[in-house]
Amino acid sequence: MTTYEMDGDSVDDIIPGKWVRFVEGFKVFLSERLNVFSFGLTLLLIFVAILAPWIAPYPYDEVNPSYGMQPPSFEHLMGTDQAGRDILSRVLIGSRISLSIGLIAVIIGLVSGVLIGGISGYFGGLIDEIIMRIVEIFMSIPGIVLALALIAVLGPSLPFIILALSIRRITQFARITRGTVLSVKQQAYVMACHAVGMSHLRIIFVHVLPNCTGPIIVLSSVLLGNVILTESTLSFLGMGIQEPTPSWGTMIAQGNEFLTFAPWVSVFPGLFLFLTMLAFNLLGDGLRDHLDPRGGNIV
Repeated sequence: MTTYEMDGDSVDDIIPGKWVRFVEGFKVFLSERLNVFSFGLTLLLIFVAILAPWIAPYPYDEVNPSYGMQPPSFEHLMGTDQAGRDILSRVLIGSRISLSIGLIAVIIGLVSGVLIGGISGYFGGLIDEIIMRIVEIFMSIPGIVLALALIAVLGPSLPFIILALSIRRITQFARITRGTVLSVKQQAYVMACHAVGMSHLRIIFVHVLPNCTGPIIVLSSVLLGNVILTESTLSFLGMGIQEPTPSWGTMIAQGNEFLTFAPWVSVFPGLFLFLTMLAFNLLGDGLRDHLDPRGGNIV
């Protein structure tokens, strides 16, 4: 077999040190105060979601009508809703549910979209044309409209909510992966892999996709916040998580009619939703600056 050499270097020698670049970029990322704030806030929200069942002061579904609409106090730090349920407990459990749905939907979108986009960008030709036309059809439909349509047909159960939120993410990951693969596959080390007779499967999964991680990581952080907001919107409209399971969107909707005399019912879940969106959006912006220096619009 013919050995491919470039100035005495092997194929492995000319493959970029992706992990070294990632660590160095992460250090630079944490050198900026705003990025430290966003990263710290994101970690705090994740820890709160993980520990929610243990730090919630009351069971989230404990009903006590005699304590309904109680304002914030030492006993109930965020007050109670119309059924006497502790809002703090429901907000904490709601964070666990929202982050879990967001994470699962993004993981499904990432795995499926990266695979589809990688195949499309690497092989090109008719395969690329067919895949991209299908992706463009789904991309032309607003995400919330697509989710509402699917849930209206399938029903507002948790698996179908995750499915409805995942489909749009698959197309977004496929598009950004395809574009990155088109660039990466022209690099010298990929040509060297072809020259030494590596299989297409090994080239895609060992040498091409691992070097597309920057834009994919950025997109993941941005879409996680986007999915949480979409899930809250669905719940607000009555098409998402159903009672008695708490969701920030449902809690905000339930408190709408009490805003004039019991604003805490909507304000506190809305505040947590705002902080979550702020954390992931700032994190995504910071990661984009360091992992995607070209500054392209990846969403």
